[in-house]
Amino acid sequence: MTKQVALALDLALVVLFSIIGVLSHSESLVSRLAPVVWPFLVACAVAWLILLWRHRPVGTLAAGVFVWLCTALGGLGLRAAAGGGTQTAFIIVTLVVTGIFLVGWRLLLRKKLVGI
Repeated sequence: MTKQVALALDLALVVLFSIIGVLSHSESLVSRLAPVVWPFLVACAVAWLILLWRHRPVGTLAAGVFVWLCTALGGLGLRAAAGGGTQTAFIIVTLVVTGIFLVGWRLLLRKKLVGI
């Protein structure tokens, strides 16, 4: 998998996480998606910039954990700084869902490549 495909997949999964969240609250996707997604996209992009700057492989489990934690924790921090909600339930859901998404595809790829 190329770096570009891996980046696109991570960003798409962050957007999917946000879409699911907005729709689960019966809110308008058009008006609510941007305010919900931007902190997590920015945090994910920063994680990716660090990976690329450090010349790290992007499809590994270690990279997945790094991108996940940067995206989730950085996104929550940016959201809080911008006045968005960070209730305990939201923090837990964010950590679980982004973890499954951002680490999960790397686990599946590893399983396919290693044949586990």
